[in-house]
Amino acid sequence: MAIWGADVQELKTLGKKLSSGSNDLDRIGRNLDNLLHNTDWTGPDAKRFSDEWHSRHLPSLNKAAQALDDAGKKAVKNAAQQEQASH
Repeated sequence: MAIWGADVQELKTLGKKLSSGSNDLDRIGRNLDNLLHNTDWTGPDAKRFSDEWHSRHLPSLNKAAQALDDAGKKAVKNAAQQEQASH
């Protein structure tokens, strides 16, 4: 007989780990942004990289962090629903 659903504890753990990963990406993005701003680097290459960082790379990190956070919240919500359904 096949099992339908999820192991609630594993789902809760997954949700927490996804949220933690989101926080890690946020922190990495802030640290790298701070490092970029505090690096003594001028010229066209510096401008080009800064522009790319702010227009592409940092938004990509932020989007990935948000996706992880959303997935973490969904996993925790699903675990709660699973728990409720089994009672």
